[in-house]
Amino acid sequence: MQKRVFIVDDEPKIGTLFTNVLGRDGYQVEAFVNPVRMLGEIDDEQPPDVILADMMMPEMTGVELLDALNERNITAPVIIMTAHSSVQTAVEAMRQGAFHYLQKPVNLEEMRALLEKAIDLYGAQQELDEIKEKQQAEYPISGILGESDPIVQVRETIQTLTGASNTTVLFSGETGTGKNLAAQTLHYNSARSREAFTEINCAALPDNLLEAELFGYEKGAFTDASNAKPGMFEIADGGTLFLDEIDSMSLALQAKLLSFLESRTFRRLGGVEDRTVNTRVLCATNADLESSVKDKTFRKDLFFRINVVNVKMPALRHMDRDVLIIADSLIERFNNELKRNVQGFTEDAEAKMLDHMWPGNVRELRNVLERAMIFAQDTRITAEDLTLAPPSQIGDVHGTAGAFQFPLGRTIEDLEKAYILRTLQTRDESYASIADSLGISKKTLWDKRKRYNLDEQVER
Repeated sequence: MQKRVFIVDDEPKIGTLFTNVLGRDGYQVEAFVNPVRMLGEIDDEQPPDVILADMMMPEMTGVELLDALNERNITAPVIIMTAHSSVQTAVEAMRQGAFHYLQKPVNLEEMRALLEKAIDLYGAQQELDEIKEKQQAEYPISGILGESDPIVQVRETIQTLTGASNTTVLFSGETGTGKNLAAQTLHYNSARSREAFTEINCAALPDNLLEAELFGYEKGAFTDASNAKPGMFEIADGGTLFLDEIDSMSLALQAKLLSFLESRTFRRLGGVEDRTVNTRVLCATNADLESSVKDKTFRKDLFFRINVVNVKMPALRHMDRDVLIIADSLIERFNNELKRNVQGFTEDAEAKMLDHMWPGNVRELRNVLERAMIFAQDTRITAEDLTLAPPSQIGDVHGTAGAFQFPLGRTIEDLEKAYILRTLQTRDESYASIADSLGISKKTLWDKRKRYNLDEQVER
C-alpha cells in the first residue's frame, strides 16, 4: 500500500520538486502552499503517513501547525524544513513533538532516509497503540462481574483509583478471587494504560533471584552476570509493576522495596549509580498481613506503605448468586474455545453450584465448568455434569454463606473441627477477630488449627 506524504511550503517550486522526486520513489504525494488548506484536507480517521512542513509560512509557523495537529489528535510524524537561521526554532519544534528537521536547501537523500525512518517508526507506534487499545478493551471495569455488595464495592473503588495513578494499592483475598484481574483492570483504566503492565510472583523465585529480577544487575555483579540487565522496576517505568504474593518476600528484600517506594530510586545489583523511575506498584496477598506483622515476618512500615488503599476481593461463597453470573460468562468463553453451544444450567445444577463452598473461588469454578462443558451431552449443564470437590475432608458439611449444617452421628470433636473449619473458610478477617467470634482466645484457635491440620485445608 502506498504511503501518503503531505508537503506544505509557501514556495510552490518546493512542492513541485518534492512531489516529482517522491512520486518516483512510490509515495502518494500531495503538496500545499497554504497550511490552513492542508489542515482542511486531512482526514482525522486516515491522516497522511508523514508531513513535511516549512518552518516559516505567512499564515502559520511550523510550531503552530504542530499545535493544530495535536488539538485534533493527529499523530502523523512531522518533519520541519528550516533555513540555517531558524535551526534553533526547529529544535524547539522537536521538543513540541516534531519528528525531526531538515535544513534548507534540502538534501534529497537525507530527506528520503528521514521519511523512511519516520514512516517505519510511525507504523510500529500505530501497531503498538492498536495492541494497547485491544488490551484496554479486554479489561473494562464492568468486566469484574457480579451484583453483590462486595463486588460492587470493588468496582467503585477501582473506578476511584483510576484517577490516582501514583497510589500504591494492596489487593487482598483468597486464592482464586481475581486479584490479578483487578490489578490489570486498574492499570488499563488509568493514565498509565499506554505503558507496560508487568507482574511477578514473589513466591515463585528464591530471594536472591527475586532481588535480581526486581532491581536488575550490572555486568559482573555475580558469577553468571555476563551482561547488565534491567530489572522489573526499570522495565515498568511509566507503567505498573504488580507484585503478587508480596508476603513471600524476605525481610531484607522488604527493606529494599520500602526504600524504593519512599524515594522511587534504587541501584542495580553490583551498581553504584542511583536510578530513578516512575513506576506504580500494586501488591497482592492471600495472607493475613496484620498477623504477619505481629509475628514479625512482615515489616510494619512496609505494610503501612503498601496498604494505602486495600481492595478486598470477596470469596465466591460470599457473593450470593454472582456465581451464576460469572458461570454464564465462562460458558460463553468456553463455547468459543471448545466450539460448543451450551446454553446454561438446569435448575438442579444451579442449586448445586449455589450450595457449594467454592474453596478455590473463581479459579475452581472455571476448572469445574471447563470439564463440565467437555463432557456435557446436552445443551444445558446438569448437576451430574458438575464434578465438585468435597467441602472438607470430614464430608457432609455444606450450606449457604450464612448457614452451617452438620450430620448427626458424629462426635463433638468432629463438630468442633467442622465448625472452626467452616468459620475460617467463610470469614475474611484476622485470626484475632475469628477467635473472638468463636468465643476463644487467639492462642486456643492456633492450637486447634494445628491439632486439626486446618491450615492445610484453608488458603488465607
